[in-house]
Amino acid sequence: MIDIRGKIQLALDTALYTDKVFSFWNRKVEVEGANPDEYIVYTLSGNDSDSFADDTALVKSHDATIRYYYRDTLPHTSTGRNKIKNREKQIIDALKNSGFEVPNGVFDAGDIDSVGFFVSLIDCQYWEVI
Repeated sequence: MIDIRGKIQLALDTALYTDKVFSFWNRKVEVEGANPDEYIVYTLSGNDSDSFADDTALVKSHDATIRYYYRDTLPHTSTGRNKIKNREKQIIDALKNSGFEVPNGVFDAGDIDSVGFFVSLIDCQYWEVI
């Protein structure tokens, strides 16, 4: 079975590490030198198997939610809004290039944790033949 957490981490690190936008599983931790204006937290949201006529599982769907956090002042300017939009595209492209599907695009969630950061939610799936 595929290590989905590792696959997500590798995809995001490969695409965003040079920009110092770090990714974390479950919750953010402090990283020296980390970009304080942007970070990502991802969580697994499901692992379903599809069974067929003989009740044998043939396909497994791994679902994950990517939360892209950005400072709440960033959308105040056109430059900031473009940066957010480009980063969201960069995240989606990294996931797709690693074999994930992103069926619903990006959702704005606002300041969900009351920490001065807005959040873009990206749900993704990875299908595995088992």
